[in-house]
Amino acid sequence: MIPFFCLSLFLQMAQAAEMLVPVGKTVGVTMDTQGLLVLGTGSVDGENDRIYTPCKGILQAGDLLLEADGQTLENKEIFLEAVEKSGGETISLRLQRDGREKKVAVTPVFSTADGTYKIGAWIRDSIQGIGTVTYYDPNDQTFGALGHGVYDVDTGELMQIREGALVSVELTEIVKGQKGKAGELTGKIELQEKFARIDENTEAGIFGSISTAVFDGEALPVAAAAEIRKGKAHILSDLEGKGVKAYEVRIESLRKDGGKAHKDMTIRITDERLLELTGGIVQGTSGSPIIQNGKLVGAVTHVMVNDPTRGYGIFMEHMLEQEKS
Repeated sequence: MIPFFCLSLFLQMAQAAEMLVPVGKTVGVTMDTQGLLVLGTGSVDGENDRIYTPCKGILQAGDLLLEADGQTLENKEIFLEAVEKSGGETISLRLQRDGREKKVAVTPVFSTADGTYKIGAWIRDSIQGIGTVTYYDPNDQTFGALGHGVYDVDTGELMQIREGALVSVELTEIVKGQKGKAGELTGKIELQEKFARIDENTEAGIFGSISTAVFDGEALPVAAAAEIRKGKAHILSDLEGKGVKAYEVRIESLRKDGGKAHKDMTIRITDERLLELTGGIVQGTSGSPIIQNGKLVGAVTHVMVNDPTRGYGIFMEHMLEQEKS
């Protein structure tokens, strides 16, 4: 039999909610891929007016190039140099496809168009964008942002990252959302002004650590999914360069399982100030924390393109589960 005082203590501990600082700050996001991402393959104009397709049947969109002749491919420049130095001799590539590694061989072709050797592939080694920081944990100086993963726009795959950072951004324009066309935040990303490290890119957001406490604010308890109710709430967002502000929203529906996209709740923007400013939810506000009854309940994730005043959010409980998995 468990003594009453022990049981009581256990229940109190079980009911203690995690405390996090809701942020709402707009930031630049920059990430380097784990290897070089192949976006697609094509042709090379070779000598004697011949057209070559060196990668046809060898590489495909979504492949991650990891090594060329045993050299680790940390960026595009290393790969381009390896291709050029080949002098048209076959090079060995180690790549990852569908989670499995394999080796292939490709023979570069001399391009008469620009006088260099090429393999006829489009590759990417980094990506930049604008998003919103959801929370900061002062206990271990970690953060979560976006509320959804970063997917490559060309392949549709969740990006596997080598490293990344949050950087400063200067917003220059807000393109208002319209029916049938999502709005967006545009701005100048200051790549040299890094203040946080991104460690993970997951389906429920990006996560990382901060060396110094750059996010101030009062920590709020995290609401369990069962505590969230339909009705009035508000989001935090930094859209005018005047600091983070609270904007009223309404939680219209809740789902126990929002699926892979984590569409756990449907929200509607009701704040006239925000509607006038953005037309609703726009690209770049993903990650805006959602507050209800003094608790951090989730983050904005998607906009409904046919009605930009409405969108989806992820339960904070689900976001944290992904961070800790």
